[in-house]
Amino acid sequence: MLSLSQEMDLNHYSRQAEFAHSLMSSICGEHHLDTCGRNVLDFHYEGIRLPHKRMAIGKISYGANVLINTSNLRAYSISLPIQGKQTLAINGTNYISSADKGLILSNADLQDLAIDKDCKKYQVVIPEKSMQKVLGELLRRSVEEPVVFNPEMSLKIDQGIGMWWQNIDHFLLLRSQYKSMQGLQLWSEDYENFLIKALLLSQENNYSSLLRSLSHQQEPEYLRKVCDYIQKYAHEEIRAEDLLRLAGVSKSKLYAEFQQYYGTSPLTFLRRYRLQQVYKTLSTSMDKNISISKLAFDWGFNHLGRFSHEYREEFGENPSETKNRVKI
Repeated sequence: MLSLSQEMDLNHYSRQAEFAHSLMSSICGEHHLDTCGRNVLDFHYEGIRLPHKRMAIGKISYGANVLINTSNLRAYSISLPIQGKQTLAINGTNYISSADKGLILSNADLQDLAIDKDCKKYQVVIPEKSMQKVLGELLRRSVEEPVVFNPEMSLKIDQGIGMWWQNIDHFLLLRSQYKSMQGLQLWSEDYENFLIKALLLSQENNYSSLLRSLSHQQEPEYLRKVCDYIQKYAHEEIRAEDLLRLAGVSKSKLYAEFQQYYGTSPLTFLRRYRLQQVYKTLSTSMDKNISISKLAFDWGFNHLGRFSHEYREEFGENPSETKNRVKI
């Protein structure tokens, strides 16, 4: 039997507060659920957990007035009521959420979310590591400081936010078809990346100014050539001298401008790209006998111990965990 944290298809009903808390902890992260003196709920959750970024998309209702306290979610809980309302309290400020105004709980200080008995809502949960990974791809550099969003999502003010929630609505309407569609492992990563990028670009956050400024910058053509070359020949031996010859500039200029536009060195960019290809294969392959060591060697990792360490640093899990994760 699968644990709650392993399940991809999420369809649950319970009248027990303990079960509701356990399920939502496996989806959102640890929190405290106060049932306001009642242990009996009318809890419903219908959704799906996508395989690459471990996002969960669904509909949830508790059927009772509940209060949720969070302080260290390690995920972003994004919700929009279909009916009823909810109220988020952060540092003395209350944000009231109904059908035209969603909420984002970032991994911030203590937050209290009061959900009314008649509230039924869409919910999207994005792990913090997944958010930072996609942001890093947009910025083309590693991200250390977590993303903190404006908690209020106004559909009336921001057309982009309204379109984002429309997309979630359409996805859930067709959820049963997506589950049975062949190749979910292959296309879902693009959809997960799209949702995270669209959220980062449309909802105000502590990286918004940087993202806006970068959208108007264009990297030099020689850097684009170097990146294309790395991605095309990443499974072969690539030396620093090869990249310098291709770039046609001095080593100091190449490394300085590569750092400026991509936030890393050319060879670190190559290493991370190779790791991403290994991860993609392990997370999508249905072949239980796939060899991790052969895959690592094929992508230029000749020291397996170092490869495993770098993989764990990049993805927060061992290669074997990615390989053995339940696939749908």
